[in-house]
Amino acid sequence: MNQILEIQNSQQQALLYLLAFLKEQDYHFTTITPLSHQRILERKKNEIYKHRTLQDIFGWNLGFKKTDLDPVLFELLQEHQLLQLQQGQYLSQVRVSSLDNELFIHSAFPTTQQDAVFFGPDTYRFVYHLKQYLATQPHPFKRAVEICCGTSAAAISLARHFPDNNEIMVADLNPKALLYSQINISFAGLNHIHPVQSNLFSNLEGNFDLIFANPPYLIDPDQRQYRHGGNKLDGCDLSFRIIKEGIQRLNSGGRLFLYTGVTVTEHGNLFLQHLKDSMKQHQNIIWSYEEIDPDIFGEELEQPAYQHVERIALALIKIEVHA
Repeated sequence: MNQILEIQNSQQQALLYLLAFLKEQDYHFTTITPLSHQRILERKKNEIYKHRTLQDIFGWNLGFKKTDLDPVLFELLQEHQLLQLQQGQYLSQVRVSSLDNELFIHSAFPTTQQDAVFFGPDTYRFVYHLKQYLATQPHPFKRAVEICCGTSAAAISLARHFPDNNEIMVADLNPKALLYSQINISFAGLNHIHPVQSNLFSNLEGNFDLIFANPPYLIDPDQRQYRHGGNKLDGCDLSFRIIKEGIQRLNSGGRLFLYTGVTVTEHGNLFLQHLKDSMKQHQNIIWSYEEIDPDIFGEELEQPAYQHVERIALALIKIEVHA
């Protein structure tokens, strides 16, 4: 165990150096969907080999030669097992993406590992809508938590744009997500964001003024942690649990903001039906449901688990406990 911790701590320092190096080089990279990413990879792989840029190496995750990278950075990453040699070229074992002028470490492409840490279009949309929502709220929050935090991009963005908060917890079941979160938080220089390994709220103490989450919401045959939202409610079981358990952990005047995908069949929106039934039990709650994109992840409809589904929509659920 001590050896594992030493390796993680050593890798953490190497990744912090990587982020600092990229920041100094004014590195920016926007992560796109896996299908689009694969198309760009195929295009670039078919090109005549040329010098790889930092975006090629740490954004597109293309193979590169030793001479393509700063020698000090190359040696550091190789020493800490953050490079893989494959068919005569090196591959970075992490990617780095940008959002709001911040840089974030996350998993290499393709994200096929069980413990892969997600960053992508959902991250950008989630952060955007969360900021838009909080900008309209009259009461500041003092204690907040991000559930299923992944890279903690939302929490870091929140801390930057709404600095009047005392404490933000970021919770995830995946140890690698917490490792990357700690690196991203440390690099951002924010000492009031605290990673906690927790299955939703199980290891979190006390109540919160704000709970926000962008949980997994698909049925993933491989049950990868960043994608699989459970087999119930067509992958939305985790989202429903966050609402149900989260309401019990809100302070008076507290708010819950959930970004999730939902399925729609010929019989309607099962998640919304369950949500309406659940909300009837609470007299002191104001809530809203808003569909912000009618059709996402259309390719999932080809999977056996989705043969009864007509579309997967993107929704925001906002809940407030009456003071």
